[in-house]
Amino acid sequence: MLFIDDLLFGLPAKGLVSIFKKITEMAEYELTDESKIKEDLLLLQTMYEIDQISEEEYQKKETVLLERLTAARESKSDKLKS
Repeated sequence: MLFIDDLLFGLPAKGLVSIFKKITEMAEYELTDESKIKEDLLLLQTMYEIDQISEEEYQKKETVLLERLTAARESKSDKLKS
């Protein structure tokens, strides 16, 4: 009976855990991918230049993106040292 319980409850749970781990890895990669952050900065600058966003909004978003870029570079540096 324990084998059947493992099949009915254990395997689906392990599959979900695996899926959530993969989603976490993908989200972390997206947040720390320097090229993606630079692309977002370029898009933000373009939106500001064509007056789609205000200067205040531009500065707020730019600050967030630059902080992410700094954190991504530090994380990359830490991984290389390990």
